[in-house]
Amino acid sequence: MQTVSNVLKLMHMALVPVLERAEVVVDATAGNGHDTLFLAEHTKETAQIYAFDIQPQAIANTKARTAQYAARIHYILGSHEQLDVQVPGQVDAVLFNLGYLPGAEHTAVTRRESTKCAVDQALAKLKVNGIAVIVVYPGHPEGKAEADMLAAYLAALPCRQFTVGCYRLLNHQRNAPYAYLVERVKAGPV
Repeated sequence: MQTVSNVLKLMHMALVPVLERAEVVVDATAGNGHDTLFLAEHTKETAQIYAFDIQPQAIANTKARTAQYAARIHYILGSHEQLDVQVPGQVDAVLFNLGYLPGAEHTAVTRRESTKCAVDQALAKLKVNGIAVIVVYPGHPEGKAEADMLAAYLAALPCRQFTVGCYRLLNHQRNAPYAYLVERVKAGPV
């Protein structure tokens, strides 16, 4: 298996140290449940997991995939824009795997407006030393617009509060998925 070319797997690996001590984690885009399952498998039994998606099929898929962990997963049929209302208190980790539901129609995609709102909320709730991972898919028009918006937004975050990294494959197609890793290093308003 290739390691370096699988952006999502690398981001999962970056999350593991935070997940081992996490109390509250969020899968902001549940999709088919793979990321929610990863979060459940790598957090302690007392950790609470919040899985968001706007598509009923995505929530059903996630519930089926994570059934053995259902007692500590909050399945939320709704936009990640509701993160502030649905998730009480602070969070240790947030995972955004943007784009569209694999295996479904590509008409339902994440949108830059709701993503910007959700990322704002996630970063405001992120504990010191907490991590947000944001995987973008610039291979379709809305994905490109979303990726461009996030690049500008994340680059402008205050470095005293956040460290932002970007992992991108330089010798692959320019529209290949890539990821941002955001760590909160100091408390304060975003």
